[in-house]
Amino acid sequence: MSAAKRSGHATATVLGLWMVLLCVVGAGDTSGWQSRGSVSVLASWTGDEGGAFRALLDTFTRRTGIHVDYQGTTALREVLSSEVASGTPPDIAVLPSTGELAAYARQRQLTPLDGVIPSRERTAYGKLWTPRLSADGPVYGIAVKADLKSIVWYDRDRRPGTLPALAADGRQWCVGMGDDATSGWPGTDWIEDLLLQQQGRSVYQDWATGGLPWTDPRVERAWQSWGSLFGKDAARTALITDFREAGAKLFGTKPPCALEHQGSFIRGGYPDPAKAAFAFSPGLLPDTDQRSTAREVSGDFAAMFRDTPQAQELMRYLISADAQRAWGEKTADSSTHPFFANRDVQLDAQGDDAVGRSIAKTLRDSASLCLDASDAMPTRMRVAFQRAALAYLSDTGKPPDGLLRSLERIRQSLHDTPDQPWLSTVCG
Repeated sequence: MSAAKRSGHATATVLGLWMVLLCVVGAGDTSGWQSRGSVSVLASWTGDEGGAFRALLDTFTRRTGIHVDYQGTTALREVLSSEVASGTPPDIAVLPSTGELAAYARQRQLTPLDGVIPSRERTAYGKLWTPRLSADGPVYGIAVKADLKSIVWYDRDRRPGTLPALAADGRQWCVGMGDDATSGWPGTDWIEDLLLQQQGRSVYQDWATGGLPWTDPRVERAWQSWGSLFGKDAARTALITDFREAGAKLFGTKPPCALEHQGSFIRGGYPDPAKAAFAFSPGLLPDTDQRSTAREVSGDFAAMFRDTPQAQELMRYLISADAQRAWGEKTADSSTHPFFANRDVQLDAQGDDAVGRSIAKTLRDSASLCLDASDAMPTRMRVAFQRAALAYLSDTGKPPDGLLRSLERIRQSLHDTPDQPWLSTVCG
């Protein structure tokens, strides 16, 4: 072979090697995660929330080489139920309902997390945010995101001293019951918060865990207090209004209503989130004591349906303070800023203003937090509660006792239904 040919052959070989190397580099993380496998995740976050969560998962992929197949859906309950029934569940699902978490745990669909998450990491959450079927049983889920519910939103230009008078007028409440298949849940939030603020944590927990009859006078009082606010026109407006649209009426030169009882997440849906301020619900909801320190909360709980090394690694990442700080940073300019139950996540990573920091501080420091009761109830009970709230609001002039007797029959029947368990505790 001539020198020229040898030179050309060597050049071609070098160029070939460079092409292979460029393909590897060009693939970026692809080669890494292919070699380390993948993990599937199902959650309810779409839109801006879904985008921020995907960005967090992309960071995980870059760090570990594990590809994440994320599916965000607003029909999480139906999608997950179908996938579990077909034997193809996601590796990890993020559930907004501790009641459904308990049901899947009872059906032995979930992997206990005690051996997956180090005890020090679990301690940063406390028992409220790490649900179990029994007080001394294994942990089946951990809250990767949290929200505060015992609050009332209003335009920050209003003087706080005017709120009690406004709250006494049912026409001043912006209320929307609509949410497709789960319509009625905003009404359950009202009734739950009323019972918590009127009767305290002990009665609330007894009711939320299936121990207190729906026909108990204290439960009926909470329903009546809610119904007392709404005349026929206000109730009708609430029934035909989507919950996502209700709060938009708070702002403007001549707003038709002044107050909204809704969780901390709703601020992201306001036209100008910076204009929204909040007050705690005690003293503003009917027949409640302003001195109450009890607060209703909710969470999104990550659970493992398939025990793989990749799923374990992603679980440890999602519940870590470092990942949640990064999640907060990625959404610092977003209207859907997340809050966290992890005490190791600094307040300034959860909000860039006084409102956000106040919500984060309450979630971290309050000693009287209770999980959303309907979220903690078995699915059949929760759905019946939502429908009863709609039925009551359609005719608040009629006593709720008939609806409560119907709900009580369901509660009693569920004690003989092993796959529809009640949680042992909902208050921290």
